[in-house]
Amino acid sequence: MLSLAQTGLPTLSRPIGAQILNRGPVQIDLTNCFGVPGVTGQVVQFNTTLGRVNVELQATEAPRNVANFLGYVAKTSYDNTLIHRVDTLSAVVPSIVHGGGFAATTIPPAPVSIARNPAVPLEYRLPHARGTLAAFHAPNDPNGATSEWFFNVLDNSAALGPTTDGGYTVFGRVIGTGMAVVDQIAQVPTFSVGGTNFTKFPVRNFAATLTQLTAANFVTVNTVRVIPIYPPALGDPTAVLAFAVTPPAAAGIVAVGTAGSTLTLTPLAVGSVSVTVRAVDSNGNASLPATFTVTVPTESLLAPVFTSHPVSQTAAQGTTVVLNASATGGDTSVFPLTFQWFKDGQPLAAPSSQYLVLRNVGAASSGVYTCRASNAIGPTVSLPATLTVVPTLPIETGRLVNLAIRTEANAIDDALIVGFAVGDNRTNGDKPLLLRGVGPSLSQFGVRDVLPDPQIEIFRGSTLIGRNDNWLGDAEIAARSARVGAFALAGAASLDAAVATTTGIGAYTVQIRDREARLGMMLAEVYDATPAAQIGERSPRLVNLSARARVEPNGILIAGFVIGGSTPVTVLVRAVGPALGSFGVENVLEDPRLQLYRGTTLLSENDDWDGDAQVAALAGSVGAFALPAGPSKDSVLLATLAPGAYTAQVSAPNLLGGNALIEVYEIR
Repeated sequence: MLSLAQTGLPTLSRPIGAQILNRGPVQIDLTNCFGVPGVTGQVVQFNTTLGRVNVELQATEAPRNVANFLGYVAKTSYDNTLIHRVDTLSAVVPSIVHGGGFAATTIPPAPVSIARNPAVPLEYRLPHARGTLAAFHAPNDPNGATSEWFFNVLDNSAALGPTTDGGYTVFGRVIGTGMAVVDQIAQVPTFSVGGTNFTKFPVRNFAATLTQLTAANFVTVNTVRVIPIYPPALGDPTAVLAFAVTPPAAAGIVAVGTAGSTLTLTPLAVGSVSVTVRAVDSNGNASLPATFTVTVPTESLLAPVFTSHPVSQTAAQGTTVVLNASATGGDTSVFPLTFQWFKDGQPLAAPSSQYLVLRNVGAASSGVYTCRASNAIGPTVSLPATLTVVPTLPIETGRLVNLAIRTEANAIDDALIVGFAVGDNRTNGDKPLLLRGVGPSLSQFGVRDVLPDPQIEIFRGSTLIGRNDNWLGDAEIAARSARVGAFALAGAASLDAAVATTTGIGAYTVQIRDREARLGMMLAEVYDATPAAQIGERSPRLVNLSARARVEPNGILIAGFVIGGSTPVTVLVRAVGPALGSFGVENVLEDPRLQLYRGTTLLSENDDWDGDAQVAALAGSVGAFALPAGPSKDSVLLATLAPGAYTAQVSAPNLLGGNALIEVYEIR
């Protein structure tokens, strides 16, 4: 006999145990953990205007009627058909919901009957309990059932038994909470529709002015399909059950995904997270959760995962372009990652590195680049990046035009030392500059505890070549400030320091301190003040900007720099702490962390430099002193950046302060 209708809610049948991912991804078959108890027959899904109804067919009790019904389903005969009757029978409330006979076309004219197969005989074995599906036949023709069917909204066993027109065949039962949808259909108001045989036709969105019924007024059966209990890995995912996965709380440790009924856990980094899985049916009923721990041990072998992909860009001809594709893949000292770069699908003779350095790019450098990261598990390929190389005018070629260093209150160790270099060896002539040490004028931006009276001294080597205590409203300083877009100082009487100077090719340092050795917040700025009309192919540029200052515990040293022109510039950014010790600097920042931002967006970061040979060679080519070979606690970033403003932030994750040097080099 048929078990009660409206059963078959999803259940958790077996918990999922803790998982240890030490050799790559792990797959879990969720059919072993979740199910729909009591459902053994084939399931069809009615997708209606008001929701989905899953029905288990009763082939054992009504084999011919089930086969007849499935024949219509196989031919999609029920797609876009009407629920054309909601009847109370002998009750005072709706008793049946009737459909399966007519196409959902505009009324009038009267809808067309769907094509009918030969009738099937009565198979009366099961009672008409609430939630059962039965075959409809014409009065006094018990062996005349064809395409039409009805849902029993009430227990109609007495009303539709053998004494009524010979009885009606029950061949299915609603499972889950699908009867909530049937009940909703049953509550739609019914009307007699002129020009048709429909006397109890459900009409949605009824209005007294209706002269024609359309899809907005119908309760439509959109589709009827045979569906599996569990979703397939490929094809239509519709099934009785789907799986809801709560992602790990610690993002980046494990990637979690489902394909069909297979849960895949992919390790990304060492750590431990909690994962929760539920089975959910098409009416939204969820099983109890299966919550389990996933651990990625330190010694795990992880498939390569790209944490950043190369970025498409347009570069000026003759410049240097760096593509960066950083990846993780487990303990690289045990399972090392290798990198292979490709251009237009062809492998490049380039070092195995997350960086691809392209010097002196030309038209032949244009193309699509990808990176393949590999370890013992296998390869992973990055997203593609397109490089377009274009000829540019000198004024359009990207260049460093500004450095600004802000130190926090009580953070100056004797003097703030700012360095810059004008060059390079392919240029000649002089460079107009604007140098500012701003303290009092910061108050107009709400900055508190400003440096009361900064003064600037400019050195070339050990030779003092310029100084200023108070800028006194100097006209040239004001003009250059306006030209480069610097904010206006607070007035001629402010005690800020500024110098408008012109320098030749070479390296310079600027020292800024308070006139009376007091402490406070201050801003040091170096601007390229070259008028646009004077920028030519051989014009010198700012090729290096740097600053040395103390980073307080829990503090941050912020260096802003601006790239001018209209094409990208490749820059080498370094936060040097431990390596300063070899130059006699005391109290160095032992483990600087370097982060590069554009606005509030973090572009890249580095905590410990890995000693990449390409990066070391580029640093040497621009005159940067060498960092210790191999892994270093100093931090280094190499990037090709579009024109705009950027900030490099140096912090001390270990909460210990110290002296640090931040550097920005142009790589051309």
